[in-house]
Amino acid sequence: MIYTKIVAALIAAALLLSSSPTPDLGATPQVASMPIVLGYYTDQSDGSLKQYHSQFNLLATDTLNTDGNGNLVGSTPMQALKKADQYGIKAYALVSNYGEKGWDGQIAHQVLNNPTVKAQLIANMIKTVRNHDYIGINIDFEEVVPEDRQALSLFVRDTATEMRKYGKKTMVSVPAKTEDDIQNGWSGAFDYKKIGRYADLVQVMTYDEHGMWSEPGSAAGLSWIDASLKFAVTKVSPSKLLAGVPAYGNDWNLSDPSDESGGMMAWKNIRKLIREQSLTGKRDPQSKSMKAAYQADDGDRHVVWYEDAYSIKLKAQLVKKYRLAGISVYALGMEDAAFWSALQAGLK
Repeated sequence: MIYTKIVAALIAAALLLSSSPTPDLGATPQVASMPIVLGYYTDQSDGSLKQYHSQFNLLATDTLNTDGNGNLVGSTPMQALKKADQYGIKAYALVSNYGEKGWDGQIAHQVLNNPTVKAQLIANMIKTVRNHDYIGINIDFEEVVPEDRQALSLFVRDTATEMRKYGKKTMVSVPAKTEDDIQNGWSGAFDYKKIGRYADLVQVMTYDEHGMWSEPGSAAGLSWIDASLKFAVTKVSPSKLLAGVPAYGNDWNLSDPSDESGGMMAWKNIRKLIREQSLTGKRDPQSKSMKAAYQADDGDRHVVWYEDAYSIKLKAQLVKKYRLAGISVYALGMEDAAFWSALQAGLK
């Protein structure tokens, strides 16, 4: 999860959708006519929670991190949880290893391998979940080194074991991948089969296929998502899987070698850019995402890759194709009514 962590980049980029019943999320999810629609909440999500709460039936609050000693850093969004409760939406508390300089593999390493620190973090997560009536915990560890693969699986097992003592659930966010390369520096630490055995839900982060670290391209290409889910269902029961879709795209400044003036751009801001610049996007045949070139006011050449209603609908249809538990959206606050209309159309 990256929205809360790079608010500045999103702001810089900004400058240049029927009510559904809530399924029984207190039990292991089952494939049914009404899938889970999980919305990720950040400090920019209050407006969406108020306006679009009928479009999703589960929430995860991305507001807490762990430090290297197992202490939780951040705060619990009390007003958001109060609103969610009023709307009949249950919530998970997300805990990540995001540190002062970004995703921190060393924090994860220490938490996963030091028994005292590990116990401290699990105890703190249980306290938070119980005190604030969360349905459970969402573990979102990223940049975990491959050497910590076994330790990560055991952490999920031990967390889930303790959570179940209090009737609470464990969801794990995992990077998307199409094969299990245990040496891969980004995804090698994630043993889908073991994590899927221990966790109640596994949220596959089928987004960030491309980003500011890469050449221009789709954040979530259809063929890439399809291949990722095709692999995931061979390791994890589909009834536990959520597929992720991004409510954002990316804007690359082609005139700036360092691309410091480019960055993530919210769905709604991309739609605004397209209107203001009278852009005509072109659909990429493989990813089914859109791309459009334009010239900024300062003369720099840009290309923005983004999703539209058609591509979001296509990607949401993969939930039914693979009989998944549902879908997740990162993140609330980036989208508008058109996004939700497209998503819901794909889930029908």
